[in-house]
Amino acid sequence: MTTEQTAGPRTDSDATPGDRAVGPSPDAPLVWDPQSLPPARSESPVRTETEAAIGGLAAGLLAALFAAIMFVGKLTPIWGGWSVGSAAMGSVAVACLAASITGYWRSRTQPGQRWRLTLPSWKFIVDTAAVAVVHVAIAAIVTFGAFTILQQGFRDLLVDGYAAIAAVAVGTGLATYAVYLSVSKLTTVTMSQLLVVFMTLGTFASMAISTDPHWWRYHFSHLGTFGDRGSSLFNVTLIVAGVLVTTFALYVDRDLRLLHDRGVIRSRRTASAVSTLFVLLGIALAGIGIIPINLSVVVHNVFSAGASIVFAVMLVSAPVLLRGMPWQFFLVTAGFFLALVGAGLLHFVLNYFNLTAFELVAYIILFGWIAVFVRFLAAVLRSEERATT
Repeated sequence: MTTEQTAGPRTDSDATPGDRAVGPSPDAPLVWDPQSLPPARSESPVRTETEAAIGGLAAGLLAALFAAIMFVGKLTPIWGGWSVGSAAMGSVAVACLAASITGYWRSRTQPGQRWRLTLPSWKFIVDTAAVAVVHVAIAAIVTFGAFTILQQGFRDLLVDGYAAIAAVAVGTGLATYAVYLSVSKLTTVTMSQLLVVFMTLGTFASMAISTDPHWWRYHFSHLGTFGDRGSSLFNVTLIVAGVLVTTFALYVDRDLRLLHDRGVIRSRRTASAVSTLFVLLGIALAGIGIIPINLSVVVHNVFSAGASIVFAVMLVSAPVLLRGMPWQFFLVTAGFFLALVGAGLLHFVLNYFNLTAFELVAYIILFGWIAVFVRFLAAVLRSEERATT
């Protein structure tokens, strides 16, 4: 979305501030006619909780049936090969995929979410797919961690079919319940939190199961070069994170256009410029995972350098692109920039950090700044909404 909505009085009297049009684009309608959209469906939190509980119960019952077919009459390990944990991961993935797509689709007509109805079909599909994939991945990683820890705590234990049924059913039901609630209440802030949680879980899980205990002597990209489960998890984490960042750009674009419409953000090009930078960052992150360093050093480094350059541009251009944001935000941004420069000096000049440590600090700074940026956006939006009521 590259152009802004013409300022003017709203005619959608029952829409919330978050339902304002996000502005036309070459592939979207030029005018958002509220009468052409379905009426806002203001669901109570109780109904959402009820739907999530019913979904979790149904998923748990189906998972129990699946586990009964697989494990009744057998003794099975908690984790390792075909096990209770691997069956739980499979059922969690299928159930959470269905729950995330259903919950995210149903929430699109709720107040504060109707802007998604103005998205072109391909953007809506990509948005939904990214949200679903990241929720499935987080649920699967948490399930993997839980059963791995249980196996370490109960070494050499084999469980009977009834214990296996209970474990698979409970794990699937709880995961489905949590995912449905999450996708039903997504905002820019929660999207950024999902991104941080997903990157953290995926990276640490791949570190924990890496076949090379001394991978850290090289660099983070070394984690994706072994061709095993840990490497696959690391590369998939980067790819999914990249897709999620490009989807996240839609939410940032919407928020920045709202702030420009309300006179907070000065430049009309801010929304398109910042969202474009996030899309480029997402492409770079995905490219790092798609092309591991052992597949092509040059291409991998191009994507890696591209991510660094895009982030540096975000920090340096913030005072211009985001003019109108609170001065406290720019002070924090300056602090992040100085921290990045300091980490670079410690590695490239003083050789105090090895490359892995520098990359770790750089990514903490990257996702930390994104989290702060999004929370400032949300805080300014809330302040503006209070001022207009």
